[in-house]
Amino acid sequence: MSERFKTADLYFSAFLKVAGVRFIGTELEGRKVFFLFEKVETIRDLKREYFNKTAKVPALDFVSEIRAMKSLTHQKTSSFR
Repeated sequence: MSERFKTADLYFSAFLKVAGVRFIGTELEGRKVFFLFEKVETIRDLKREYFNKTAKVPALDFVSEIRAMKSLTHQKTSSFR
């Protein structure tokens, strides 16, 4: 299996998906959901752009991915309810 990048940040995960980083899936650790992505060379640059607020992605795509990621989070954590 290729190397993975793992984050619990839902909004950053949505950004990575819109930026074209291959989404692998989710992983539950305790009550926390992690989003798994293929580790690519550009992740460091994308992270810097995202947190420096210089990244550019289509707004509607970003909103759509946020909704999709929230849905995945709710599916993973539904066993706690």
